Amino acid sequence: MPVMRACTPVTLADVAALAGVSQQTVSRVVNNLPNVSARTRARVTQAAAQLDYVPNRLATSLARQRTFTVGFVTNDLSLHAPSQLTAGIERAARAAGYSLIVSIVPEDSLAAVTQAVRALRERQVDGVLINASMTPADATALRRRLPDLACVFMDVTPDTPVPASLLDQEYGARLAARHLLDLGHTRVAFITPPGQAVVENTREHGWRHVLAEHDLTPVAAVSGDWSPHGGYLAAQTLLAGPPFTALLVANDQMAVGALRALWERGLNVPADVSVIGYDDTPESALLIPPLSTVRQDFPTLGARAFTHLLAQFTQDPPPAPVVTRPELILRSSTAPPQAPDRAAVQDALALLARHLAARG
Repeated sequence: MPVMRACTPVTLADVAALAGVSQQTVSRVVNNLPNVSARTRARVTQAAAQLDYVPNRLATSLARQRTFTVGFVTNDLSLHAPSQLTAGIERAARAAGYSLIVSIVPEDSLAAVTQAVRALRERQVDGVLINASMTPADATALRRRLPDLACVFMDVTPDTPVPASLLDQEYGARLAARHLLDLGHTRVAFITPPGQAVVENTREHGWRHVLAEHDLTPVAAVSGDWSPHGGYLAAQTLLAGPPFTALLVANDQMAVGALRALWERGLNVPADVSVIGYDDTPESALLIPPLSTVRQDFPTLGARAFTHLLAQFTQDPPPAPVVTRPELILRSSTAPPQAPDRAAVQDALALLARHLAARG
C-alpha cells in the first residue's frame, strides 16, 4: 500500500518569488494592511491564488496575540433578524480575515448571555457581538464583567452606556404609526412584542407616543411571540374585542398570521383593516396584499457592528455607538379607512363573534 506523503506547504517566500516582491510585502497583503499599491496587491493576490497559498493563521495569531476569531451571541436563527445579522457579520468577518463562532442562547436573560460569552472566551475569541435584548442594567453589568474583552451590543436602548451598534426601533415605529394616522385612521390596534423583549418594546412605545400626540389610545393591544402562529392567535383575540380599522404589528412574521386571521373573519385588507408590519422580510412583498412595513437593513447592521468591534482593537476609549434609522416601505396593505357604514358592519361582526363565543 503506498505511503501518503505530506505536501510541502507553500510559503510567503514562494509567493514573494512568483510575484517579484519582498516577503514583507506579501505579509502586508495577506494581513490586509495598508501602504501597498493596488497594482502590487493585485500581483501578490494573483500569485497566492496561483500557488494555492494558505496563510498560517496560527503563526500570525502568536505573533500578533490574536486568534482572528470573533463570537456572536444571538437567539433563534429561524427568525429573520438573527439570521440576517449573522449573514452580515460573517461576510464582514471573512473579508477582514476573521472566523465567526455563533452561540445561540435559549432566552435573552443575563444568565444565559453571560454563560454564552464565557464559553466563547474559553475559545479565545478576540471579541464578541451580542444580539440579545437586554435592559440597560443587565447590559452594563455584563460589560463590567468583560473589562478586557472587546464587545458590541446590538439589542440595547440607545442610552445604555455600552459599546453598541443599533437600529433606532422607536423611530421606525413612529413612522408606521404616523402613516396610519395620516391616512385617517383613529381606531388602531396593536400586536406587540413578547413581554421580555426590552428593546423591541420601544416599538410599542413609539406607536403609543404618536397616538398620544393626536389624543388617541389604542383600541386594544395583544402580545405575540414573533411567529406567524403567534400573530394569528393575537389577531383572533383582537377580533373578539372592539372593532378597529388599522393594525400595527411588531414584526412581519406575526403580520402573516394576522392577515390569515383577518381573511378567515371575512375582512378585506386594506378595505376593512389596514395592516403594517416591521422588518421587511423577503416574503413581505409577495403576500396578498403586499405588506406595508418598516425596513431594517440587518446585513448592513451586522457588518457595521463587526467594523465597530474591530475599531475597539485600536481605539481607547471605544468608538461612540452607531445608530441606524429604519425606512418606511409602503405597499398595498394600508389605505384610508372606509366610510362609517363599513365600521358598523365591523361592529356587528364583532358582536356576533362574542355572541357565538358565549354560546360555546
